[in-house]
Amino acid sequence: MAKTIKFNLICDGNPVRTIEDLQNNFSIEDVLEYYSNSLLHRWLRVRGYNKELETVSAITSKESMEIIKELIRIFDVVADKTQIEESIYMLQYLDERKELCAIYEQENYNATHIIEDYETGYRQLVEGILENPEDVAKIKANIAEITSNYAWILKLNHRNLFYILKEKSMLAVMCLLMNESSRNYYLPVEKANEDGTVTFDISTNRDKQSMYNAICSMIKTADFVTALGENLLSFAGITDGYWKDLEPKGKQYMIISMEDGDYVRSSGLSGGDLGNPDVTNKFVIVDGIDYKSNSNTRKLLYMEV
Repeated sequence: MAKTIKFNLICDGNPVRTIEDLQNNFSIEDVLEYYSNSLLHRWLRVRGYNKELETVSAITSKESMEIIKELIRIFDVVADKTQIEESIYMLQYLDERKELCAIYEQENYNATHIIEDYETGYRQLVEGILENPEDVAKIKANIAEITSNYAWILKLNHRNLFYILKEKSMLAVMCLLMNESSRNYYLPVEKANEDGTVTFDISTNRDKQSMYNAICSMIKTADFVTALGENLLSFAGITDGYWKDLEPKGKQYMIISMEDGDYVRSSGLSGGDLGNPDVTNKFVIVDGIDYKSNSNTRKLLYMEV
């Protein structure tokens, strides 16, 4: 009898021999591909994971989002729901681009058709945000797709996009500020001075100044907290002169507001203390959050990037 050959899966660039390895190196893109080509099923079979094989084989959904949710449940993977959904959306956009490029190659599309399709793709991404104004994963994924593959349209249309989103989704405006590429259209430019200080210059661009002022006013409105819902995180409490480890290093957060007398920094970043003047209306992004306060009433407001 031929000997069963055991093989490894490669997830996130690492060899996977056991369920524990799969949990520690779980990559949505890799695992979805292994599921789709049934390599995951073969791996479970030769490794003797019969219970897991049975439950994986029982998945009936054809939707990537539902499949990956089931696989995360089956393999007991610790994962952030929003990040999972955002990653799935990005994979879907990647697949769509591959299909479109294949069509262009096969049918020898002319430039006019390609430009029309390009503009249509951008409009569909914007419409996807407007149709899902509270779906933070969808919004982040669509903005990432716009900045990555529709950059020249965004450059021409970023003002119009801002005012459309401002009326329809405050959450989407905040997501524009979270994205490294799109935030530059709406926030002041940092300038290093000769004395070592940093100033934020916006005076030379009236359109940008108007949008920036609108954002600063928006976060002070009573509707802002309600509009962002569970996506807006907050903390208030006395830390007894010590730094409180509020959010772990390895996750990025955007500081929305912090009152005078309190301090924030990236997790464990010695000397990286930021006070009220350093964060007010600057939408600083930090790696994890350490927080220091001597008040039970002052609040730190922030969002996960």
